[in-house]
Amino acid sequence: MAFMGRLKVMPMDRTMMRVPLWVVTISIVSTYSSVLARAQLTDAPERAGILNGLAPDRTGRVAGPSLDGTGIEIAPSVVDVSRGPRESQVAGPAAAALAPPPAGSIDAQELASEIAERFEPLQGCRIDVARRRRVPIRDVEADRLTLRWTITDKGQVTSAEAVGTTAIDALVLDCVKREMKTWTFSRPSGGSLPVERLFRFRRFPPGLEPLPR
Repeated sequence: MAFMGRLKVMPMDRTMMRVPLWVVTISIVSTYSSVLARAQLTDAPERAGILNGLAPDRTGRVAGPSLDGTGIEIAPSVVDVSRGPRESQVAGPAAAALAPPPAGSIDAQELASEIAERFEPLQGCRIDVARRRRVPIRDVEADRLTLRWTITDKGQVTSAEAVGTTAIDALVLDCVKREMKTWTFSRPSGGSLPVERLFRFRRFPPGLEPLPR
């Protein structure tokens, strides 16, 4: 007790006052780092559970993450197209708009008679070419033709076309096309009438063919 009564408190200088402040600062930083590390370790499983999608305990189309590296399997979607518009239903109005108008008609016997009358002058095309060249008719190539034309509702001929089924002289072919454009027929009922017929040039026996002029 006598010793304590003699104890003399020594004054502390500024250097001695700074040391406890640094110690306290280091202690606080160390404690904060330790708490933060523990919080990250505690939160890691929760964050891993919602990685790349929803949490496993939530409902939805996305499944929980695969931690073994095998990937995530998602069931394929099934789309019901049976209730959607069908192609035939969509294309129906367009097809009807693009469809050609119905063909007209002429009595079959009447049409056959008129065609025969108009085919006969075509035989003269080969004869005319032979006379212009002053050669025998057999020297002018002309055998079979496919003739196509359209009879309008007024009886006139349009889209006249002549195609050689066999080899044919160019002048003979031109003559046939000119003749076809002058044709007229009975008026078809119900619209224009497309026609296609096969035409064959007449063969003259030797000695009976017309002589060139």
